[in-house]
Amino acid sequence: MQTISVKVMGREIDLHIEDGYELDVHGVVDCVNDKFEETKKDYAGVVDTQKIAALTAIKLAAELVRVKGLQDSISNKYERKISAIISDLGEVEKFI
Repeated sequence: MQTISVKVMGREIDLHIEDGYELDVHGVVDCVNDKFEETKKDYAGVVDTQKIAALTAIKLAAELVRVKGLQDSISNKYERKISAIISDLGEVEKFI
């Protein structure tokens, strides 16, 4: 376990992370900061940083939910295809 200092949405934060995950965490922090900046531009009239942070969290969560939905859809599609192949193999086996 190690502690690293990162700047998230303009604030220094100490994070306790597993050894070897520093690059992953920095990638996540970059993603959050990019989305925060995007949200600030989208809501230029909003000056409350906490509100911008909340809107950023909602945007990131919406993206996560969308990706999880796509992943589930793809997974279900391939499960159906695999089941069909197994069924076809069972039919072919009858003729052997």
